[in-house]
Amino acid sequence: MKELIGFSRVHVVGIGGYGMSGLAKLLAQSGIEVTGSDLKPSRASDALSELGVATWIGHRPESVPEVDLVVASSAVPESDPELRAAADVGIPVWQRPRLLAAITEAMPGIGFTGTHGKTTSTAMAVAAWRALGEDPSFMVGGDLPDLNTNAHLGDRELFLIEADEAFGTFLSLELTGLAVTGVEADHLDHYGTLGALEDAFTAVAGEVNGPVVVCIDDAGGRGLAERVGALTWGTSPDADWVIDAVEHGAWQVRFRLTGRERSIDVEIPKPGLHIARDAAGVLALAAELGNDPAEAAIGLKDFAGVRRRFEVRARVRGVTIVDDYAHHPTEIGAVLAAARVGPWSKVWAVFQPHRYSRTAELASSFGRALAVSDHVVITDVYGAGEVPIPGVTGHLVADAVLNAGGERVAYQPDRRQLARHLASIVGDGDLVLMMGAGDITSAADELAALLEAAP
Repeated sequence: MKELIGFSRVHVVGIGGYGMSGLAKLLAQSGIEVTGSDLKPSRASDALSELGVATWIGHRPESVPEVDLVVASSAVPESDPELRAAADVGIPVWQRPRLLAAITEAMPGIGFTGTHGKTTSTAMAVAAWRALGEDPSFMVGGDLPDLNTNAHLGDRELFLIEADEAFGTFLSLELTGLAVTGVEADHLDHYGTLGALEDAFTAVAGEVNGPVVVCIDDAGGRGLAERVGALTWGTSPDADWVIDAVEHGAWQVRFRLTGRERSIDVEIPKPGLHIARDAAGVLALAAELGNDPAEAAIGLKDFAGVRRRFEVRARVRGVTIVDDYAHHPTEIGAVLAAARVGPWSKVWAVFQPHRYSRTAELASSFGRALAVSDHVVITDVYGAGEVPIPGVTGHLVADAVLNAGGERVAYQPDRRQLARHLASIVGDGDLVLMMGAGDITSAADELAALLEAAP
């Protein structure tokens, strides 16, 4: 990899995100000297020190002339002082997609993409291929608790990668296999229209040098499969790989997967039909790449999951607190469907809307997804760098829940007061689901501490 990209010293701007920190890990493990910066500390950037990656908070433009290449996250503006310093002295600046293109030219990847489930699918693929006796290289958009990392450089001939559609990143990848979990409207702030998003998925699938499998349980996935002639999986009986005999538990799901004239029984210690779908896609792609899906499925029996994907953060005074990254109506619906299988007295859906543009566009859909919960609490919008849109607040979602038939809805605009509000009303036997892609993840620990300290 070092020889291919042609640089020995690389500085990463925006290193704190999972995507950028994963790239930094792969570069450092390949022998490249890596430094990085971000505007705020994170768990991902803190873990890089073990690999000898020096990181700092804020800007150090004076350090940039010491490197050969600067790589920037898609979220970093061109006005960033470190990017300007690189440009001033003629140091090349790459965006993340260009580095991904270089890496996958050296190590063509097996990709997992789709509007929902791509992180979990990639993590499951790591578990499946390890069960096959392999040491795959991988890059996942979240931490794997059992391996305590989101990226690893192992076998350079076997690279499992989360192929993210945000910012069109996946268009840069060289792939030898691809699983697509489904296609729905999202990231339209980048693509503009659903048609443009669908065109991007079609372009990526059409360039894969190997098998493509697509879940056809949603209309977008079915349309993609038809356009590119892909193999299919899903609960639909006309799929090439069919999911049936599904059994749900509070903390697991079991199902049968049938394809290529054979059936295998699969069990995953995570709840929900969406988990079964993700697992089926991983196993179908593994089989189409020439592996034994039954052996791969053994690796899923002890699947530890991904942080912030139905992650149990605490059990305190009879209250179970779960943190989940769900920030799209379909994801919320899937998480709540999984939660309602459990033996809870009440299910509390606590949601922080993510991005003003997404909130404005999907408020009604959020309301319908959340309305099935016993109690709903909505915070204000986590902007994620977007400029606020007048009139777009979390109140839109709270009103949408009421309009969809939800009866117990509270709007708590101040995220800082959220845990205190919840601590005063949750009770023994309740499940509290913290959902969103912003800083609501911190509220899980805050609530646990308040419940623990209660008299």
